[in-house]
Amino acid sequence: MTTYVETNCVIEHEGHSFEAGGAVVTETHLVAYPADNGILTDWHGRVIGTWREVSSWRIDSWQGDRMYAIRATVDGKTYHGRGFGHGMILRARRIAAELK
Repeated sequence: MTTYVETNCVIEHEGHSFEAGGAVVTETHLVAYPADNGILTDWHGRVIGTWREVSSWRIDSWQGDRMYAIRATVDGKTYHGRGFGHGMILRARRIAAELK
């Protein structure tokens, strides 16, 4: 698997530049963005894999009211992590069974 690190994730708003970290895919970790219809994207919206919700639960946070457990697949590798769902950042680790 090739490591993927997204670059140039800058937006400008009212004369100020803001930079996001973008998507990252390594042998052991994943940072990406769940989109519609089970599509997993990088920060720019390019398709990099698929995802599905495993479970969710209510939380009390300024970022959202639900946390989601998500299973994602990129280049045939499976990752499991948590995030606030559609359009929000997903941070995940490769499932242990595949690392052995």
